Amino acid sequence: MNKKKRNKLRNWVLIIAGIAIALFAGRSLLTPKSIPLETVNATAADITTWYSFSGNIEANNRETILSERAATINEIFVSEGELVIEGKDLLDPSSGSNPEAGMDGEIAEIFVDENETVSPGTKLITIVDYTDLEVSVKVDEYELAAVTPGKEVLVRIKAIDKEFAGVVESISKEGTILNGVTYFIAVVKLDYDESLKVGMTAEVTLRKDEVKNAIALPMTAIQFDDDNTPYVFKKNAEGIAAKTPIVTGINDGKLVEIISGVDKGEEILLGEIVEAGGFPFGGGMGRGGQDGGN
Repeated sequence: MNKKKRNKLRNWVLIIAGIAIALFAGRSLLTPKSIPLETVNATAADITTWYSFSGNIEANNRETILSERAATINEIFVSEGELVIEGKDLLDPSSGSNPEAGMDGEIAEIFVDENETVSPGTKLITIVDYTDLEVSVKVDEYELAAVTPGKEVLVRIKAIDKEFAGVVESISKEGTILNGVTYFIAVVKLDYDESLKVGMTAEVTLRKDEVKNAIALPMTAIQFDDDNTPYVFKKNAEGIAAKTPIVTGINDGKLVEIISGVDKGEEILLGEIVEAGGFPFGGGMGRGGQDGGN
């Protein structure tokens, strides 16, 4: 065989080999691959939802003593941080009677110095009862029906990582409009605790809904149609992953109440499934391979 014929034969071999490789690669790409999918079982669980409001700790009782007339402060009888009782003389002005404490509490601030001359209406001393604390929170008008006087709440102070029981003491009779939303002020009474400080940020939570022994799934197990209808994938009688519409109830951000469509103990596929034709449960063709679970 001459050189020209050998080159021609070699070219044909290369072309045929290339076609074979292309066909093999195409078939590999088109062949469905089995992708393991995570599963979760529907369980019975108690699910609770909460209203949540933010506010700051305030002192319920405080008093600011003002000067009644022009005078010079001859002597101050108290110091900041001192505990006083109602009726105690606070300072000695050059004219008029000595101002007295109108309540039991702590000297929070002294605004004047001895030998200073003051005019009528000048702030002299502030007294605060730090044992009588409360939290004021803004409540949206649509949530007002749930926040009633006497209702027990939970107050969390993140700054000191503590939780306290509280009671709704009062609701303002007039609302305030802010950015088109009407809200009312709810006052929550707190028991005394020496770690609480006026001004601390507080989160007030109030039970909204509660379901005992509900059939529950993690939120990651639930998907939604374009019309926002919820559904899950579970094994049908033929062992195929089948899309199953469900009816949901409340959720706490992690678990969702399943009203119908899933029974306790049923196994649910996690992740998004390619629906065309259906695929064997536990090893079908997946899309996205999303993780899920509690």
